[in-house]
Amino acid sequence: MPPTPVKPSPIVLHQWEASPFCRKVAHMLKFKGLPYEVANYNGLKGIMALRLSQVGKLPVLDVKGQRVQDSTRIARFLDEHYPGTPALYPADPRSRALVELWEDWADEVLYWFEGYFRINDPKALDHFIALMCEGRPTWERTPLKLLLKVAGSMSIKAQGLGRMSPENVKAEFLRHLDRIDTTLAETGWLVGPTQTVADMAVGSQMLEVVRTSPLRDEILRRPHMARWIAALRPQHGL
Repeated sequence: MPPTPVKPSPIVLHQWEASPFCRKVAHMLKFKGLPYEVANYNGLKGIMALRLSQVGKLPVLDVKGQRVQDSTRIARFLDEHYPGTPALYPADPRSRALVELWEDWADEVLYWFEGYFRINDPKALDHFIALMCEGRPTWERTPLKLLLKVAGSMSIKAQGLGRMSPENVKAEFLRHLDRIDTTLAETGWLVGPTQTVADMAVGSQMLEVVRTSPLRDEILRRPHMARWIAALRPQHGL
C-alpha cells in the first residue's frame, strides 16, 4: 500500500529569519502548542512578501484559509480562534491593559533601539545579514546589506533616534533595561504571575540584541532580565 500522505499544517507562518516580530509570532504559536509550518522570505526573496498583504510586511499568518498580518493582530486572532489553548492576554481588564501597553511599547519604541544598534554596529549588521540570508545564495548578502543599511538609517533618522548621539542612545537604552529589570523583580514576568504576550513582544526585541549585539552583556548582567531571557530562549530556539 502506498504511504499515507502527510497533511500540511493548517497554519503557515510567512517570516523573515531575523525579524523580532516574526519571532514573536513563532513564540506565540509554540506557547499555545499550535503546530505550524514556516515559509521563509530571506534574502532577495523578501520582495515576494509584498504580495502577501496590503502593507507588504511580515509576519503574515495563513490559518485555514484566512490570512492575518501584523503580530498584534495575529495575537488577538489566536486568542479568539483557539480559546482552548493558553491565553496570550489575561482576562482581567487592568492586567490586559498593562500587557497591551508593554506590547505596543515594544513594537513602537523598543524596536527602534534594536534596529539602531543593528545598523550602526558593523559586526551586528554582518551577523544580521547572515541570518537574513540563511538558505539563500551568498552573493545576495552584498546588495541586501546595502539596501538595509541605507533604508534602515533613513528610517531611524526619520523616527528621531538616528538624530541623537550614540552616547545618548545607549544611555536611554540602559534606562529601559533598568526599568524592565525592576518590573521583572516581582514575579519574573512583566505582568502578573505568568508569561503573556507582553513578555513575548519585549523579549523578541531583546533576544535579537542578545543574538547580534555586544550590548547583550548589558542585558544579561541584570539578574532578573538574565533569568527572564533564559526562560524565553527555548521558545526562540536560541
